[in-house]
Amino acid sequence: MSQVLDHARDFLWRNGRLVERRLFEVRFESTSSGQLVDALRGYRNSDGGFGHALEPDLCGPESQPIHSDFALRTLDEAGVLDRALAKPLADRFSRLAASDGRLPPILSSALTHPHAAHWDSEGALLPSWNPTLALAGRLHAYGIQHPWLELVTERALEALAVRSLGDAHVLLGALVFLANVPERARADALFDRVVAQIEGSDWFVKETPVTRYGLTPLHFAPTPISPARRVFSRECIEAHLDDLLARQQPDGGWPIFWETTGMAATCAWRGRWTVDALAALQAYGRIR
Repeated sequence: MSQVLDHARDFLWRNGRLVERRLFEVRFESTSSGQLVDALRGYRNSDGGFGHALEPDLCGPESQPIHSDFALRTLDEAGVLDRALAKPLADRFSRLAASDGRLPPILSSALTHPHAAHWDSEGALLPSWNPTLALAGRLHAYGIQHPWLELVTERALEALAVRSLGDAHVLLGALVFLANVPERARADALFDRVVAQIEGSDWFVKETPVTRYGLTPLHFAPTPISPARRVFSRECIEAHLDDLLARQQPDGGWPIFWETTGMAATCAWRGRWTVDALAALQAYGRIR
């Protein structure tokens, strides 16, 4: 291992959750994905959804859409398709969705347990394209067929053709959706319209050094072959890689830029951001 990778591994073993340790092992130590799937099953509820602070800023046990997004994204980043975990989610989402198929990020049950302050916003309980777009896209990656997925796909394609999304998180979900939706001609025709909205969107951070929370060009183009890579100049990507490498802390982990619910959530998020940082640095050849 390089020194950067070795130092990060030490951080994860000292501070990270089991799920991030397993993700690290799959991505950087060629370990079988079975133990990562087992770790995610520990966050699964009998209704097929995920809870139990899988998204660390929501500490309650109940299933929340944002937890399901976290679970499917983890599998995606590990290159794993586990249909047994993914398939029941479509039925659950159909029961929670608005008439156009959109899901709220969280349900009111989330607010009865400790949670980070940013989840107190009124919009968190309202139907939204975040995380609906990403969830629909990831279920399409599994080839899942379901009336809810058909409905939300059509409504999403219609919305993306005419609406400006405005928020970097929604735009990132839109790219996941467009990458996986079966209607390839319609999806491909919308790609340029979506990526043109990234710069100037809320929560997008183009400048370096990064000193505040937001999504950077490396979130949209985590590898050199990411479809959105062409949106950013070589100089922009290199500046963010330099900055990302410089932000590794003395303890081996990467920092976060928001207030969590407490020490456990902070360690959990730092573990996740550490794995994500390493993945981008490795993809661009900065570490091996």
